[in-house]
Amino acid sequence: MSDFDFEPRVQLKPVVKRRRLDAADARESILAAAEGLLVDGGPDALRLTEVATRAGVSHPNVLYHFGSVGELQAQLAQRVAVRLAGEMAQVFAEGMSGKMPLQEAIEAVFRVFDEHGFGRLLAWLELSKNEPTFDALASKLELLRKVITSHPLLAGEENERRRRRVVPIIELVIVSAIGYGLVGKTVDTFFIPEEHRPSVARLLVELISAGAGFPVASSSVKPTA
Repeated sequence: MSDFDFEPRVQLKPVVKRRRLDAADARESILAAAEGLLVDGGPDALRLTEVATRAGVSHPNVLYHFGSVGELQAQLAQRVAVRLAGEMAQVFAEGMSGKMPLQEAIEAVFRVFDEHGFGRLLAWLELSKNEPTFDALASKLELLRKVITSHPLLAGEENERRRRRVVPIIELVIVSAIGYGLVGKTVDTFFIPEEHRPSVARLLVELISAGAGFPVASSSVKPTA
């Protein structure tokens, strides 16, 4: 070994090449990077320097578009909520010819709030008193309500009571998903494991189907023992 051979003591991180983006693309790139960090590490992973690195932009660029990590978190929360509401509307719109895809929709909502960390992000914002306005969400939720209430299974005067329950049911699913995303897996450890026990999301599907009279799509129903 020569006098110039040595082992580096520090593992250098690969340099992410920064890109020149217009304002809209820069915001989208930053929000997409923030969402990835949220999924990987939760709200406390949303550090501006990490977001900038993953997005391939400078730290001042992130500050220019969002001003603070709190505003970035608020904008991210609205972005995820708007997309989720739109996706749910699409799920129900595609199921117009059959029974309501309750299980598919509810399980998707639970995934976003739990596995994607959205429930923890909302709680983080609530506790920090940095609550998003969600002004862009209202139109998406109204679209979702209209799509669900226009389903053939809810048509006619005899189904007026069911139609009035659509909004409370949407709220129930969201609140349940937030709670499960926060402490659901911890609470589950309080109980002795049982084979074939339905998940919280699946039980919610069954309760809504029975209580509100919304039949679930037969293809999505799985036996629970």
